[in-house]
Amino acid sequence: MKYISIISLLAIILFTGCMQPIDFDVEADMVPDLPNLKSVSVGVMTTKGQFNAFPNSLEEIDADNHTATVWVKTFMSMDDIWASIRMEQGCIITPLDGAAAFGGFGDFSQAGNYRITTPSGVSADWNISIEQDPNMPDISCLANFWSGDDVICLDVPYPSYSPSTVTAVKVDCNHVTISYNFWDDAAAPMVLELELGDPDASTFVGSVTLLNDVSFTSYGYDMKYTAGPAGSYDLNTFALNFDATFEGYGSSYPFKFYK
Repeated sequence: MKYISIISLLAIILFTGCMQPIDFDVEADMVPDLPNLKSVSVGVMTTKGQFNAFPNSLEEIDADNHTATVWVKTFMSMDDIWASIRMEQGCIITPLDGAAAFGGFGDFSQAGNYRITTPSGVSADWNISIEQDPNMPDISCLANFWSGDDVICLDVPYPSYSPSTVTAVKVDCNHVTISYNFWDDAAAPMVLELELGDPDASTFVGSVTLLNDVSFTSYGYDMKYTAGPAGSYDLNTFALNFDATFEGYGSSYPFKFYK
């Protein structure tokens, strides 16, 4: 038995020594070696470090001619905005000729030249243009944004209870009256007489004031909105955020109006 074990061990050693290395066919992801731009984002950075991007109405990226044109839907001036970009993996971008740097606030009111370089050193010079959408609506009459037949009302705490019908009437350019049913309850009609303050010139955000007390009852709850400060509107998103002093079902019950 002892000799059989020795012979078996020698056979294993001999067999192992004759084996060829195993060729594992492993596919590795190829990193694109292209100095290409993929997208441009423009917006504002909040005090909490959160980037809020404005919607783009146009984004044309020409990888053959290395040009990018972006139209941004905002009333803010392009001379002090936060802009960032996405490129192919591993690429870096360098501003040329005094162009504003991406990844922070800067003056993007003029088209700028940039050099995008891949990890291997391949580079291409890009011309990037960021512009305010020329088709932005006139903001001289604020009430136009939240009046008419196409205004939508969102119940923020309980979206499924959002009113199915909204009547929004412009009184003048700074006043609008919005009528709807709380919790979409026909027994709880509401009429909000709202005043729209002038927007801040740098943020295009303005105040909303409720001019009348609104008392109503729905599903056994007696509730009331008290006249006074009632939230804000944002011309960058065209949203009116109504949040007046409230009682009867918690301490706050906001609604959002938009088209």
